[in-house]
Formats: sequence, C-alpha cells, structure tokens
Amino acid sequence: MSLQKILDKIEQEASQEVEAILGEARKKADSLKKEAEDRARAQAESIIKQAETEASLEASRILTQAQLQRRMELLKTKRELISRVLTEALKNEELKKVRLKKEIVSREGIVEETLEADRLLAELGPEIENEILAWLKI
Repeated sequence: MSLQKILDKIEQEASQEVEAILGEARKKADSLKKEAEDRARAQAESIIKQAETEASLEASRILTQAQLQRRMELLKTKRELISRVLTEALKNEELKKVRLKKEIVSREGIVEETLEADRLLAELGPEIENEILAWLKI
C-alpha cells in the first residue's frame, strides 16, 4: 500500500469515528433535551394544579365569608326590628300602668322588685327575642 492510500484510509476511519461520535452526541443531546422538556412539563402541570387548588380554596373562603356576612347582617336587622317592636310595646299607655314585679330568690328569702319598662326590656329582651324568633319560625 502506498502512503497516500494509508493516509486516505486513516482519514476515512477518523471521519467515520467523528461521525459516530457526533451521532452519539446528537442522540445524547436529544435525550437530555427530551428529559428536560418532560421535567419542565411536569413542573408546569404541578404549578398549575397547585394554583388551581389555591384559587378554589380562596374562592370558597370568599364565598363562605360573604355568606357569613349576609347572615350576620340579617340577624342584626332582625334584632333591631324585634328591639324596636319591644320598645314600642313598652311605650303603650296600658303597659305603663301595669307594674311588673320580679321575684328574687336568695338564701335570705324571696324579695319582690318592681321593674321599670327599660329595665324589663334589658333583662327580658334576649329571652323575648328568642321566643319571638321561635314563634315566627326564624
């Protein structure tokens, strides 16, 4: 074999080896790229799911808070109306003539005490409110 043929053969083998190495490098690069894309896709899906869960919880919290606020406002309005009705009832002239008495039982015995209208409202208000609410089925 001539020197040129030997050099050509070495060059051809080197070229083939370079192509094989480049082919392997491309395959490895493609594989790494695919793995990175898969990891990125999985992370993105995880982040989206977490954001959806957080958004759902926040929406639920806001809805619950709004419902609670509405109920509290309704209860406040009902109490104001009941209080107004009781106040007006106690302004009635016939009721002013009636002297309501309260019996206080203690170790010393039973003591009777006359109740003024405003004190009656303060002491019996919540009990009367509950009875009115029960009667109205509220």
